[in-house]
Amino acid sequence: LALFFYILTFTFADEIGSYAWGAASWPRGVILLIVIGAIFQFYLQLRISYRVEAYAPASQDVQDEGASEPPVDYRRALGVFLIPLVYLLALPRIGFYIATPVFLAGFIYYLGERRWGLTLGVTFFIYGLVNLVFTRLFYVALPTGTWPGFYDFSNWFVTAVR
Repeated sequence: LALFFYILTFTFADEIGSYAWGAASWPRGVILLIVIGAIFQFYLQLRISYRVEAYAPASQDVQDEGASEPPVDYRRALGVFLIPLVYLLALPRIGFYIATPVFLAGFIYYLGERRWGLTLGVTFFIYGLVNLVFTRLFYVALPTGTWPGFYDFSNWFVTAVR
């Protein structure tokens, strides 16, 4: 997948006068980070499987009759895909500055984290980091929303942050 998306970046790899690395540099950087993360995850899975094999009992020919895989909760799996979809559909109307912290906190809670301090800490860390990078450093406009009230709050927030 990473190779496929890397090849797609050549369709918009034009030079930008004020940016020496070109338009495709940021997508390529994100792709590189994804590849590094995937390699790290693969390494961790290998370590875990090695530990399990190293400490497994010698005779595994006979399996326990009671041991089985836990049942798949399809409703929970469906929610993992539907919640981000609802977020993406609401984002143009509500705006990034209101929808994102609600989405992050709600999704973390949905995934099973019940400690509110940790949930709010992670939510505001991610939210603050994204706002810092896009609003302060890159000066890029994130969706402000089209619904009255949400649009006004988002514009006030962007003005306050910049």
